[in-house]
Amino acid sequence: MTLIYKKNIHFVGIGGIGMSAIAEILHQKGFRISGSDISDSLIIRRLKKNGIIIYRKHSKENLKNIDMVVYSSAIKKNNPELRYAKSTKIPTISRALMLAEVMRLKPSVTVAGSHGKTTTTSLIACILESSNLDPTIINGGIINSLKTNAKLGKGQWIVAEADESDGSFVYLPSTIGVITNIDLEHLDFYKDINQIKKAFINYAKNIPFYGFLALCVDDPRVKELKEKLYGKKILTYGFSEKANISAMNIRTFETNNNFCTNFDIVENFEEKKIVKNFSVPLLGKHNVQNILASICVAKGLKISNQKIKNALKNFLGVKRRFTILYRDSSNTIIDDYAHHPREIKATLKALKSITKKKILAVFEPHRFSRIKGLLNDFIKSFNDSDYIFVLPVFSAGEKEINKMDNHHISKLISKKLQKKVLAINDINQLNKNLREYVKPGDNIIFLGAGLSSKIAEKFTKYFKNDCT
Repeated sequence: MTLIYKKNIHFVGIGGIGMSAIAEILHQKGFRISGSDISDSLIIRRLKKNGIIIYRKHSKENLKNIDMVVYSSAIKKNNPELRYAKSTKIPTISRALMLAEVMRLKPSVTVAGSHGKTTTTSLIACILESSNLDPTIINGGIINSLKTNAKLGKGQWIVAEADESDGSFVYLPSTIGVITNIDLEHLDFYKDINQIKKAFINYAKNIPFYGFLALCVDDPRVKELKEKLYGKKILTYGFSEKANISAMNIRTFETNNNFCTNFDIVENFEEKKIVKNFSVPLLGKHNVQNILASICVAKGLKISNQKIKNALKNFLGVKRRFTILYRDSSNTIIDDYAHHPREIKATLKALKSITKKKILAVFEPHRFSRIKGLLNDFIKSFNDSDYIFVLPVFSAGEKEINKMDNHHISKLISKKLQKKVLAINDINQLNKNLREYVKPGDNIIFLGAGLSSKIAEKFTKYFKNDCT
């Protein structure tokens, strides 16, 4: 074991989905890893079970014999560990730059985009694993088949989600890059859509001549970006007939108490070729695009159609991406990470496609800056729901913006959509109101990136007990 593997690395805020993935990979590589986080979670418990030292508070005492400190963009500059590290000259590095360092170990596939990154990363990883390529995986969500968001593989490739939220994805040394879409998002960091587009252009330009880009040409901003890239190998995907990989004959069906999408693909290279019957246990046109992205990457890596089909057919999904918490002959309860208008609209549309019953949406607004900047889009995104219950805004550390609370949001949605909308203050009120409105056959879907998942689990327990 060389000297570098004896390094002691401490992660401030190790419970974050991105931080935990890097910590796990480095732990598996032989580094001595510790971390601090004030909250408890399944991720924290898994890290402790795997032998990583976890401190439940931030303190300079946690940094004894530490060689390097890793921090995320969520950590404030006055954090006691970060301040102590800088005052004592312990090297500090951001999560994004540490991810870039990890990715220098192997060639990589990175998935960028405003939406669909986690699912697309998981699909690509699934295909590579099923093809016995044993990739290293660094994902932004828990992959159900692995029960984790990170895995150190023995194979040649790293498959990683490229987070654009703080602009750091431009530093990732990617061999193959994917851009799913470009949207007005992360307004706490970016000034406007032009600044966002510029960041994606810089990400794309980093792809080397021996690699390639997979671009979704259904998205107008991605299509616009494509025209600005020169000297790059580009494969395109989407519903457009001009795409290199496109989908046709899309149909949804239910099998073994699970919902699936079946479609044929058109390979449009030197000559057109139709490959029939791809079946994946995912719903919605947005997920078909994510699947096409994974097929595009697999084709670029010369993986056969049969191997791709076998992998996709057995894909087990990602936690909090249309996760069914409860389902019986009467009602269905779903937990989903959607917290941007485009994501909410796509998720509700997917649910609408499989049910004729009412949809009760429980929405947790995420970040005051996002709500303010996209308020009209949020209002319109709930068109496919019948009742909307709006939880308090999850601030993610932001200062409150005047009037941007759940009561104000509820009034605006109700006025615009002419639907029943209730502002909810706590879980007891939610339990009472939901049980008042839900009828046999109705669907309840929780949407949000903050506390909504825990709230969904609590309500599910209440609902089960109430039904028995």
